[in-house]
Amino acid sequence: MSSNSFNEYVAYSRQHFEEGLIRAGFSEVEAGWQGPVPHAAGTTRVVIGLPPRFPFRPPRVVPVDHDAVPWSWHREPDGTLCLIAEDDHDRLWWTEAPAFLEHVTAWFEHADTGWTGDRPDLDLDRYFQPSADRRLYLYDDLDQYLNRLVRFSPSRNGTMRIRHGTRPRKALEHSKDRFGYVADLGEVDVPPRTWADISARIDSSPDLDRRIRQRSVAVVVLRYRRGIHDGAIVVEVAPKKDGETAVARLRSGADTEAARSARAGLVAPELRGCRVAVVGVGALGSFIADMLVRSGVRQLTLIDGDVVMPGNLVRHLVGPDAVGLSKVEAVKQHLVRYNETLVNDIGVIDCPLTSGADAVGHLRKHDLVVNATADFTTTALLHVSAQSLGTRVLSAALQNDGRTYRIDVLPPLGDAATLPPSTLKADSKAPQLFEAGCGSPISPAPPYAVVEAAAATVRHAIGLLVDRPLHPAGEVRHAISSPHRK
Repeated sequence: MSSNSFNEYVAYSRQHFEEGLIRAGFSEVEAGWQGPVPHAAGTTRVVIGLPPRFPFRPPRVVPVDHDAVPWSWHREPDGTLCLIAEDDHDRLWWTEAPAFLEHVTAWFEHADTGWTGDRPDLDLDRYFQPSADRRLYLYDDLDQYLNRLVRFSPSRNGTMRIRHGTRPRKALEHSKDRFGYVADLGEVDVPPRTWADISARIDSSPDLDRRIRQRSVAVVVLRYRRGIHDGAIVVEVAPKKDGETAVARLRSGADTEAARSARAGLVAPELRGCRVAVVGVGALGSFIADMLVRSGVRQLTLIDGDVVMPGNLVRHLVGPDAVGLSKVEAVKQHLVRYNETLVNDIGVIDCPLTSGADAVGHLRKHDLVVNATADFTTTALLHVSAQSLGTRVLSAALQNDGRTYRIDVLPPLGDAATLPPSTLKADSKAPQLFEAGCGSPISPAPPYAVVEAAAATVRHAIGLLVDRPLHPAGEVRHAISSPHRK
């Protein structure tokens, strides 16, 4: 699309929308387009404004009489209606005036009934202007600090971390700590927008107001609830000349186990007690181990007898600081670095799996063994051992220069047949690469193929661990073409 075509599209969208408003009884005023919105409880006059980024941002709607519409979680501090959630930006549907006005009517219908069944978004932050302090304020479990004075101290990467403490009577002139207080707003039906709104809701507010005036409290952490969900906001407070208190929001976030695991997936709680062994922690196995931990697995055994070489790094989970370490220790250090709680839950075995007794032992001690060695003898050893115990192993490998990944459930579940051999052949035009000290060609599988195969393997592993397998025998996936083909 040329710049002229783009400008024509924007101009047409704006004109088309405005014509729709005119047909609905709206007329142009200085602030935008004013007109009626009928709903069950009556008719409300609003002003609709088109933002500079329209049609790529939705129109803005403000009641002509701000106080005629109840304040709620669905209004911005300036009175604008909160009409469209961030996860409802598909298809630019608001460019059609009838559809948009219908959506506005629905907003008023919900407001008329008190927003029954409302989604409990924890977005109190957006009701306050941002502070000029752009550091990130981190807090852990707030129960231990509730209704107490605290201090925030500087930490890595421009963060401020909460801890117990009060401002000393003679504070050091160059101290970088900021002192604060933790309070509970309780169940919030209408979001507060000023310090007066906040102060009316919390305990110890007279003493807190005094401390704010004396500048011994500059930060307030506010815990609140919406339905069954808990939220928190960190605000900066300062006395003003007129006797009021200025409030601005600080960047903040919870540094708790719950916060760190909230995006791990719906089955993460089921995986916490699972024990998994990963045999072979080269490129594929290292990413499998990482994704298992990120998905909720907390007890892991890493098995490999190799060391990290410089040539491994482009496809491996670890970085240059791991060169020379055993692969199992390098991967463990990487996992622990990003999740310290794992330090006692990751076992390492710095030798290859070669004996049937060891294979049987690992299958008995773990809920699942994942084989990522791409070694036929290791795969066969684990397969036979699993058959003898009446259990199974998950085996994953890249084939055909990385154009194929293969994931086998061995033996397959139920009466399913083993997956057939791959019929795709390696690309004969691809140059073979060799490295000194290695007796076989270097696999040309690219990094993205490794990550893709690891993700698919972890999907199957999780399915087996929670007894909801993706497929009884596994999966073979071929790429459509090879990028290096002419």
